Amino acid sequence: FKVVEEETDAIYLSEKELSTIHELDLSDDKQLEEIRDVFITGCFTGLRYSDLSTLSPEHIDLDNENINLKQRKVHKAVVIPMIDYVPEILKKYNYDLPKIPRYMFNERVKELGRKIKLSQKIEVVRRKGKEREKRVYEKWEMISSHTCRRSFCTNMYLSGFPAAELMRISGHKSPSAFMRYIKVDNQQAAKRLKELRAKLAR
Repeated sequence: FKVVEEETDAIYLSEKELSTIHELDLSDDKQLEEIRDVFITGCFTGLRYSDLSTLSPEHIDLDNENINLKQRKVHKAVVIPMIDYVPEILKKYNYDLPKIPRYMFNERVKELGRKIKLSQKIEVVRRKGKEREKRVYEKWEMISSHTCRRSFCTNMYLSGFPAAELMRISGHKSPSAFMRYIKVDNQQAAKRLKELRAKLAR
């Protein structure tokens, strides 16, 4: 069991899980295929859904392989490199991602997690006044548009990319706001420190 307290959207998907979702054959369900492609793009750009759902050719700098835009929520200009699956997906749609209403995206994106059997049990604890209400979900049930940004920030951080530079790409204004997006458990933190020390020793 993984326990998440008061953050109903506080999960991320690992790069291995995202790779499995990317490889799904969804040719018999065009809408779910589009949702998958938007989801994977979000997980490798860190864009909020409000920016992801309005991404268009005018934001694409093909010469430098970057996405340049001003974030709608905080009006901050960001430059995001097109990495991993992103160039291939954007090219597929002529750099104009499908426009999917958020309610429909959040409803159907969970199907992707169910298809790859993300059945890890997660206990969510919510506070209601002095009461603590507990409920257990399977991981796929907790996937939403928020999962994209959390997955990007956490995976890039775990890969060793410096937090200060990552904040420039994600557009977070403060370290405290950024760190709320990083989902690193105790085992991962210990492993990360060991890897860093081994690298320094070499």
